[in-house]
Amino acid sequence: MSLAGQNAADRMRSPIGDFFGRLGRATGRFIDETSEHLIVLLILTGFVVLWMIFWTVSTAPIDIHIDADEAIVWARHFAFGYKHPPVTGWLFMLWFAVFPQQKWAVDLLVVVSDAVALAVTWRLLRDHLDKNRALLGLIALILIPLYTVKAEVLNANTVMMPFWAATLLFYLRARRGLGMVDSFLAGAFASLTMLGKYWAVFLFAGMAIAAVTGPGARRFWRSPAPYVMAAGAIIVIAPHVWWLVSERGGGAIQFAESTATHGPFSETLMKTISYLVGAVMYIAAPLIFLAALRPGKAALADMVWPAEDDRRQALVLLTVPLILPALVNLFIPYRITPDWTFPNWALLPVVLYGSPYLTIDTRAPARAALAGLAVVLAIVIASPVIACVRIVSEPDQFRPHFRQAADLATRLSTQPIRLYWGSAEIVGGMQAYLPKAQFLPLPLSAGGRAAVNAKGLAIVCLTSDRPCQQIAATIAKPGTATAAAALTRSFLGFTGPPLGVRVFVVPPDAAGQAS
Repeated sequence: MSLAGQNAADRMRSPIGDFFGRLGRATGRFIDETSEHLIVLLILTGFVVLWMIFWTVSTAPIDIHIDADEAIVWARHFAFGYKHPPVTGWLFMLWFAVFPQQKWAVDLLVVVSDAVALAVTWRLLRDHLDKNRALLGLIALILIPLYTVKAEVLNANTVMMPFWAATLLFYLRARRGLGMVDSFLAGAFASLTMLGKYWAVFLFAGMAIAAVTGPGARRFWRSPAPYVMAAGAIIVIAPHVWWLVSERGGGAIQFAESTATHGPFSETLMKTISYLVGAVMYIAAPLIFLAALRPGKAALADMVWPAEDDRRQALVLLTVPLILPALVNLFIPYRITPDWTFPNWALLPVVLYGSPYLTIDTRAPARAALAGLAVVLAIVIASPVIACVRIVSEPDQFRPHFRQAADLATRLSTQPIRLYWGSAEIVGGMQAYLPKAQFLPLPLSAGGRAAVNAKGLAIVCLTSDRPCQQIAATIAKPGTATAAAALTRSFLGFTGPPLGVRVFVVPPDAAGQAS
């Protein structure tokens, strides 16, 4: 390009460059002059608002996720365990004691849960990083998809996030200060994380290895801190352990066993590699921010093995729970996936941005904030397109036509539906739309037949599920209402593929109607 051409290109770019330069400087001044508490409050409020808009619009034409429906069923009765450990059910129980049992409230629950995890993580970061490094770290975490677009529902994976972060916060405080309250809370939150999902066993492993490493290990073990920590963990988890060893814990154990896989070692090795590569890909944005800081050899060496005990502890607590699952999988293969690393990343900013050899002033979080906001706004703006893609694609196996099937059964029935059964693919998420009904397992026992006679039964079968329809025909009796329908969804002029269902509503006996 000639000099004249280059000058012309520079003149064309300069207004845009000047605008972004002024915007960056203004953001930097705002960070300098504003209380960090207000900045974080604005970030987290914006996080809740923007991602609530995203989930409301992008899932507008579809139903509640099947995981949420399952948790709604758990929330109807308190227990120390369900198919999964109990924290998910407990949180749904508390949430729906305040909010109505509707889809928007389910979406709000997961967004608020993620925001709470980020708020706890902020306190964790500020214990180890200055304001600019911590802000850069918080923004970097928000750009990890596991905090946003992958956090579709509060389930056994996402529910661990705030508890895992709290465990790290109080463990590192207890390790440094040996406080009894911090020690107890570290143990209690570790067990609450385990009560979210048994994946937290790797958190316990990380804490165990961190506790015996570093120059402060001897001082730590000579204090009451580790024993108070153990007491806090035991007190919280003991009821669940009792539940597990009783007959009631069989379902959770069977589900955990169902994650085991069987195949050649080459397949296991590829899954392990896929897990590790996928985990690294999830943290692309924090790694890009690190590259933008242009770390030198001294900074990189200090990240690999930090000089300070606190950051060395953080490195152990981050890497052990991430790498250990891959090593375990080589010997005991299971259904490992990088998606299970939802709670693992809280200490990533301490590891990446904590080195004193990195120079981080207000320009870094300012530029990161603008880049992050641009990415999030682009995703939110794209939410109607995402909704349309969901519509025209094949029916989502996790969000099929639950509401429409429930509505069809309700219209066929002359009284509120109290019992239902049918094809697992369609009735697995109907509980949220039949709040007064219970799933009735088949084959019918004597008590089940008595319940059908007293309360009636709604059966929803996929038209492709011939065994379901044959069973329905054997249960049907005079007065049974039936209907067939092709369920479809529409959004912004787009219509999805139909899902054929056949509904049978078996009425109760006259005595049951009278009761």
